[in-house]
Amino acid sequence: MAKFRCKNCNYQFARELDMPPKSCPNCGQIEVLRREQSASELLDDSE
Repeated sequence: MAKFRCKNCNYQFARELDMPPKSCPNCGQIEVLRREQSASELLDDSE
């Protein structure tokens, strides 16, 4: 499960990575989503 946030309306939601979203389910904008890293991913990147 991955968390996404819309750059347009700031809506946050979770979705499986095997089904990446193409548009925001809240405002409907296309190509405005940013995947947010989990705490463990951020820690792994800092090593």
